[in-house]
Amino acid sequence: MSHHFKDYRPLLERSLEHATAYLESLGERPVDKETTSQQLRELIGGDLPSGASEPGKVIDDMVNALDAGLVASGGPRFFGYAIGGTFPASLAADWLVSAWDQNVPYYVSSPAMAVAEETAAEWMIDLLGLTQGSAVGFTSGAQEAIYTSLITARNSLLANADWDVATKGLYGAPRINVVVSDQIHSTIKRALSMIGLGVECIKKVPTDSNLRLIPSELNRVLSDCNGPTLVCAQAGCIDSGAFDPFDEIADAVAAHENAWLHVDGAIGLWAAASDSQKHLLKGIERADSIDTDGHKWFNMPYDCGMVIVKDPSKITSAMGGSNMGDYLNDAMEKPDRNAINFGIAASRRARGLPVYAAFKSLGKEGIVAHLDNCVTLAKRMADKLAQVEGVTILNDVVSNRFSAQFGIGDDEYRNELTDRVVHRLQQEGFLYPSTSGYKGLKTMLFSVLNYHTSEQDIDQSAEKIIQAYKAELALM
Repeated sequence: MSHHFKDYRPLLERSLEHATAYLESLGERPVDKETTSQQLRELIGGDLPSGASEPGKVIDDMVNALDAGLVASGGPRFFGYAIGGTFPASLAADWLVSAWDQNVPYYVSSPAMAVAEETAAEWMIDLLGLTQGSAVGFTSGAQEAIYTSLITARNSLLANADWDVATKGLYGAPRINVVVSDQIHSTIKRALSMIGLGVECIKKVPTDSNLRLIPSELNRVLSDCNGPTLVCAQAGCIDSGAFDPFDEIADAVAAHENAWLHVDGAIGLWAAASDSQKHLLKGIERADSIDTDGHKWFNMPYDCGMVIVKDPSKITSAMGGSNMGDYLNDAMEKPDRNAINFGIAASRRARGLPVYAAFKSLGKEGIVAHLDNCVTLAKRMADKLAQVEGVTILNDVVSNRFSAQFGIGDDEYRNELTDRVVHRLQQEGFLYPSTSGYKGLKTMLFSVLNYHTSEQDIDQSAEKIIQAYKAELALM
C-alpha cells in the first residue's frame, strides 16, 4: 500500500520558516500597512484554478500575497479592541493540534485530548479560585461561550417555572426578564436575539462614572421583575476594565425567587489568578455561569474561549449530548469526559491543548506575572498621558485598559479631535489603539493584553501618541 505522509515534511518546514520570519518581525513591522481591499483582491483573488499546482509554490505565493494585508495584532504595540498575543508553548501546541487532527466531542474519539482538556479545565478552576467541580467547556470564543451559558440559563430558569423548553420549545413559555448594566456588550445582545429571548426583554441598570453597575439600582430593577430572571454582570468592562460588584449582585440574585447570574468575563476573568487583582472579583464564584476568552488576556492562539457553569448537570442537560443518535450511544456511555456535554459544538479541534501547554510551561507564577505586567503597563501609559495638558483619562485604571479623550472644549470638538488622533496613529503604523465610546463620548481605547509588550513599547508609544495629539491639535 502506498502512502504519502512524507509529503508533509517539506511543506511544514517551509511553513515553519515563513511563520518564524513573521513572528520575529513583529517587534519592527508596521502594525497596519493600510492596504486597500482592492489591492488585496488583485494579490489574492482571480479565477478558480483548473489544475493542480506544486504545493510548496502555493505556500510561498500565498505568504507573499497575504503579507500586505496582515495586521500585526500579535505584536507588542497592538493596543486596540481586546486582542492578545500568543504564549510560545501554546502556539507550538496549536500546531500539534492541527497535525494530530483529533476530533474531540467524545472520549473514544481521542482519549489523549479528552484527558488533556479535562486537566486544563481543572487547573483553570483552581487558578481562578472558582467552585471545585464546575463544568468547563472549550469554545471558539466568548461569543460561543455566552450562547452556551445563556441557553443553559434559559433552560434552567424555565425548568424552575415548570416548562421543559427542550421538549416544548419557547412558544407559550413564561417570559424571561433580562437585567444588564447599561454597558452591556454586544455579544450578550447577539446571543439573546439568537436563542429566542430577544432584546425587548432587556432591562438596563445604570452604571457609575467608572462603568460599574450600581447595586442599589439593580435592586430597584429586580423589584419589578416577576418570574424567571436572567442577570448579566461584567468582569472587565470593554471601555474601562471595571469589575461589577459581584457579592452585592449575587445577594440580589439570591433574594429573587427564580434568577440566574451570568458574568461576562471575556476580558477580565483572568485577574482572579492574581493576588494583587483578585479583590476586584470578590464574589464571582457565586455566579451560575461565566464566559471568558483565551485569545484575549490569556494569550491563546485563535480561536479559544471557555464557558464555566457551577452546576455541571445544568449544562449537560441543556447541551443534550445524549441525544445524538444510536450510532453514538456506546461513545456516550463511557464514564470519561465527553466534551459535547459542555458546549454547542459537535465536531471540533482540541482547543484545550494550548491552554494545557500554557499552564505547564508558565505555571501559576508565570501566568500571574503576565497578568500583573499588563496592568502595570496600562497604568504607566495612562500616567504618562495624564501629564499632558488637554488629555483626559476617563476612568480609574484598575486593570489592563482605559479610555482617553483629547483636547479642551465642548464634546463635539473633543470627539472630533480624539477621532483624528486615533486614526493618525493607525495610519502611521507604529502602534494601534482603537476608537470607542464612553457614556456618549468618542474615545481612544487603549488595551494592554500582550505577553510581549514591554516598558520600552509603552514609552515609545506614549511619545507617538503625544506627537499625534499635538499635530492634530494644530490642524483643528
